[in-house]
Amino acid sequence: MTLYAPPDPTVDGTRITAERFINSPVLVQRTLRTLVNLRLIGGRLLKGRVDMTGSGAAVFEVGESIYANDEAELVEELAEYPNTDSPDGDAAVVSAGKYGLATNIPDVYIARNRMDIVMRKLTKMANRIVVGHDARVMSAIGSAVTQTQPAAAAWNTSGADPFLDALLAGSVVDDLDEGFMVDTFVMRPQHWARLVANAKIIGALPRENSPVVVTGNFVEIAGYGILKSTRLPAGVNVMGVDTDVLGSLAFERQGGGYQGDVADPFGVESKVFRLDSNDGVRIQARKVSEPVVVEPGAAVKLTGA
Repeated sequence: MTLYAPPDPTVDGTRITAERFINSPVLVQRTLRTLVNLRLIGGRLLKGRVDMTGSGAAVFEVGESIYANDEAELVEELAEYPNTDSPDGDAAVVSAGKYGLATNIPDVYIARNRMDIVMRKLTKMANRIVVGHDARVMSAIGSAVTQTQPAAAAWNTSGADPFLDALLAGSVVDDLDEGFMVDTFVMRPQHWARLVANAKIIGALPRENSPVVVTGNFVEIAGYGILKSTRLPAGVNVMGVDTDVLGSLAFERQGGGYQGDVADPFGVESKVFRLDSNDGVRIQARKVSEPVVVEPGAAVKLTGA
């Protein structure tokens, strides 16, 4: 199969045609990035970034304490200061993995300006990349985090208090006294709906200067971000996270003339090829990114919700 670079795009007035779209790698990349950005959540939970370019791997320490081994002591005049050491975390390593897909667009679709088919193909490809990436991120977080807090009652019962349960779960992280503070809760869509529809939350909505802010699928309640995801680990419905310290996404720039920023947690890289031997165009998309959970104590799972 012969691959050729596509010709330079041409503009037919102000019309966005399938031909112009396919022949513009930048337009293809921007579209894929937008489709992915609407659905990704992993980059919001793991805010750190690690560049593995040139090595393809990164070494990090897990669960390193912020405290020295010994308590500070009273030091008399001209006396020696007591010597102490600092504990190390457990060493771990992550290697770059490249996850990608390709789709072919026949010339006949381009000639007939079937943008609906082109967009549908890109959407489905982007959805697969999103599902795979978020599943890896959430699996890594779920495997590393062992702290739990039981809910007072299942959230689908009349005696449930979802917001209080969430705050009590966050207090488990605070009690570690390691400087962690939960700022985001991620939960399955049904649990997200029950928390947001809770009487004490809904009661605050119409008031001026309300502690509840709703923007699309993102809700902020009293300073806590509330996100929903179907990619939580099996058996976990609600999880509280300190997104500033939980971990990072490690990435590698592998070259090859791809469009897009590999360091963008909400994006993918893409490339467009001309398939002269098949009378069509190929679009390849990839994501070279791996989750790195550095501080598992910065998150907690709410059980029984």
